[in-house]
Amino acid sequence: MKRSLRAHGRTEGEAQHPASGRGYAHVCPSCGQGMDLYDLRDGDQAYWCVPCARGHRAGDPPPGALRPLPEAS
Repeated sequence: MKRSLRAHGRTEGEAQHPASGRGYAHVCPSCGQGMDLYDLRDGDQAYWCVPCARGHRAGDPPPGALRPLPEAS
């Protein structure tokens, strides 16, 4: 199932992802640890959590996979 990262066509109560990944860290929705970025054979990229042995494509993050980075001062 593909989900658009854009907010258009979104229904009330549905998780909203930012239009850009800048300023966000990809974390495992199960354990909350940071995920490693890998290049796939089809030219896409994916994030993988080693302890959970689970992952997701970079362009299709599940709810809870993006955590805002702390603000730099």
